[in-house]
Amino acid sequence: MAVEKLKKIVPYVIILLVSLYFYYLAGRFQFSAKPGHLGPDFWPKMLLVLTIVACLYEIIKTALFLKMAPSKEGAGEAAAKAASKKKTYPGLLVIGIVMTVAYAYFVTTLGFILCTFLYFVLFMIVGRYRVGWAVATNGVIGTLVLVVIFMKIVYVSLPLGQEPFSGLTFFVLRVLGIK
Repeated sequence: MAVEKLKKIVPYVIILLVSLYFYYLAGRFQFSAKPGHLGPDFWPKMLLVLTIVACLYEIIKTALFLKMAPSKEGAGEAAAKAASKKKTYPGLLVIGIVMTVAYAYFVTTLGFILCTFLYFVLFMIVGRYRVGWAVATNGVIGTLVLVVIFMKIVYVSLPLGQEPFSGLTFFVLRVLGIK
C-alpha cells in the first residue's frame, strides 16, 4: 500500500521541487520598480505559489487520507484489464515536460512572441495533432491573445528577445498597437 501511495506522490514532489527552483529564479529578476505597477516577477511568482500549494495539497491528501483498496483481482483479470486500457504515451509526456523547460530557458533569447508561438505549435504536433493549417492558426491566435492579455490588460513586461528575434517582437507589437 505504501508503494502505491508513493507512486502517486512522486510526480507532485517533482513538480513541487521544480516550482520552488523557478520561484527562486523569479526572485532574482532585476528590474526598476515603478510605483503602482506590478513588477515582471509578480505573475510568475503568483502562478508558482499556486502550483506549490496545489502540490502540497495533493501530497498531504494522498499521504494522509487516501485509502488504497486491496487488490482482489486474479492474475487473469488483471491482465485482461491492463489489455483493455487505453494506449498511453509516456514518451510524449516527457517530451512535453522537456519542451516546457526549454520554453522557460529560451523565452529571454527568442522573445515571448516567437517562443510562445513555437511552443504552441510544437506542443500540438507532439500531442499528435496533424492538421497543419489548424496548428499554425491556433499557434498564431493563441500567441496574439496572450500578448494582448499580458501587455494591454495586465501590463506585464514580456521578454522582447535578443537581436535578431527582437525585431519580430517589435513588428508584432507595432501591428497590435502596443507600446
